[in-house]
Amino acid sequence: VKGDGRAVIIVHGYASSKEEMLGLAFRIAERGFYSVAIDLRGHGENENPFDENVLADVNGVINTLLDEFGQVYAIGFSLGGLLALASKASYVVAVSPPLMQNVVPEAKFMLRLNSCRVKEKDKDALFRILEKLNPVKRRNTAFLLYGKGESRGIAAMIEKWSNENDGVYAVISSNQAMLPEVEVEPDKLRDYLPHFISHLATPHSKESEEVILRELERL
Repeated sequence: VKGDGRAVIIVHGYASSKEEMLGLAFRIAERGFYSVAIDLRGHGENENPFDENVLADVNGVINTLLDEFGQVYAIGFSLGGLLALASKASYVVAVSPPLMQNVVPEAKFMLRLNSCRVKEKDKDALFRILEKLNPVKRRNTAFLLYGKGESRGIAAMIEKWSNENDGVYAVISSNQAMLPEVEVEPDKLRDYLPHFISHLATPHSKESEEVILRELERL
């Protein structure tokens, strides 16, 4: 997405894609920036398997942009926020970055549910990436953001990291999830969740897109 002047790279999170960032990319471009949304390896149209070299996807684009622009900023979400903080970007806005090396079992469970949207080297690739990148260092060149409904672990680490790295952070209160007032048995919910996530993931599948397009061409 082309703008005028400085450049911004937008980095999605685990199990997302550049398509989900395009609205933001256009709005940033309208404000005069050269705006680029990318697919991390294993996501969207990036055919490379998701592995520990994922930071190279971000820095590769930044290096290309630096050939033309003096300043390259990065905006990242979740894993993308961590990658942005670890990148060569001159300034970073990181939304809910996971600033911990070890992931609690509950978070691992939820992350694995979303793995159906990722072409991974293996099931532990994400957790090795978190271990490799943390603790990430960036002095006085980052603005961090998280929602009031964020997990206590991520919120605490963001506040701690900001204090130690002269960063600035903010908390938003809009569009935060509420716990449904529905009684469910934990074991039944655990069994049901993978089916629910698969239901949501199917429309985003490249295979689904190919089948749909093939059927349309047949008509």
